[in-house]
Amino acid sequence: MIRNAILLYLLSCSFILTATPIATHKVEGLNKPAIKPTDLAPVLDSLATHSAITRKNLGQSFLGQPIDAFYIGSGPIKVMLWSQMHGDENTASAALMDFLSYVIDDENKTWRKSWQNKLSLMVIPMINPDGAQLQTRFNAQGIDLNRDAKALRTPEGQLLMAAAKSFKPDFGFNLHDQNAYYGAGEKGLPATISVLAPAYNQQREINLSRGNAMKLIAQLSKLIEQEVPNHLAKYNDSYSYRSFGDTFSEMGISTILIESGAYPHDPNRQVARKINRMLYVQMIDELISDKWQQQEIATYQAIPFNVKDAWVDLLINDVTILSPQGSYVTDIAINAKGRYPQINELGDISSIRQGFTQLDAHTLSFDAGKAYPLAKPLDLTTEKYRQLLVQGYSCFSGDLTLINNQSDWLSYQCANTLSAMPTRHGAAAFILREQGTAKYAVLGEQLIKL
Repeated sequence: MIRNAILLYLLSCSFILTATPIATHKVEGLNKPAIKPTDLAPVLDSLATHSAITRKNLGQSFLGQPIDAFYIGSGPIKVMLWSQMHGDENTASAALMDFLSYVIDDENKTWRKSWQNKLSLMVIPMINPDGAQLQTRFNAQGIDLNRDAKALRTPEGQLLMAAAKSFKPDFGFNLHDQNAYYGAGEKGLPATISVLAPAYNQQREINLSRGNAMKLIAQLSKLIEQEVPNHLAKYNDSYSYRSFGDTFSEMGISTILIESGAYPHDPNRQVARKINRMLYVQMIDELISDKWQQQEIATYQAIPFNVKDAWVDLLINDVTILSPQGSYVTDIAINAKGRYPQINELGDISSIRQGFTQLDAHTLSFDAGKAYPLAKPLDLTTEKYRQLLVQGYSCFSGDLTLINNQSDWLSYQCANTLSAMPTRHGAAAFILREQGTAKYAVLGEQLIKL
């Protein structure tokens, strides 16, 4: 009798044993900083040919690009996921491609069949294709879709609202990217994944649907902490009247915001992409097993809050500045923003921020460097550039088009005068010296040991 019970149990869990690992299941060609409609189109066309998936056109963007939804399953538990509401927030779109291809993989057929009649999925991989094409937050009208839930002045916002009212999801997953500089709590690690169960009123009360979102997040947070310990944070839950997450929460949808953030040495957010696709699979397993119902809301509330600007790309601590007015010590912070990053902060920075790259410079002094004059074409190899940096050249004067830059480093145009002091919003191109010898060069957010 016991032997038969064990066999039945193993058979009931066979989908877990035979499924391919979602952690390594990845669609090729999407490890890039920008995901555009043309990147997704061939993947979506391929997915739509599978018998388990139904593709439906919801309508068009402002510029006439199609916006499609993909449906899987026919069960009573309904889950809606949408991505790239902000066109330059790409991570979840790639993760959804991984997830959908995982769902239809033949090796996962048993797992898929275990929930197809228990749960229904609606996935909108790219709700703002115009913004994605331009890699801008906004749609082609210049409107932030996530501030259009009430007025519905964008065709994309209208389609998203109509989809929610038609599908009537129990759970909604609002998938975004956040900037790279959030921390998971005070002086915490980078917030690789941030979560939120949005408020449905100004009082931020917890009703049944919002409480369910908190419980499911609490259950899913165990996976996040297992994969990237101490990289999980929680967004401030101030009520945002115009936003879709808060509006869907008002409508009784248990809404879950997932924001993909940075992880050290991961410029295209492939770590957050992996966590996302793992979360979608785990979400299905949790909802059909009902385990999440046993979670405590207090577990969600204990997740540390996101701390804004807790990290910078390059932080140089305690560098000495030899100014005409006398020497002093400062920290220098640089973020990789724009084509030519600038110094974005000076002063006491290390007491409240951390650097993805960080240097203790208490034995070093700042040198703005010299201008290398361009009089003829210059083939700038890495070795040639290093020689110039050692000689104290930090930037170039003249016509920069004469440079054939074959190195991995930026070539800065010199200002009219090179100040002895670093300046806020000044060029992030300078030399760090120790007793007169050039030890490091800074070009953008890159710290180069000489």
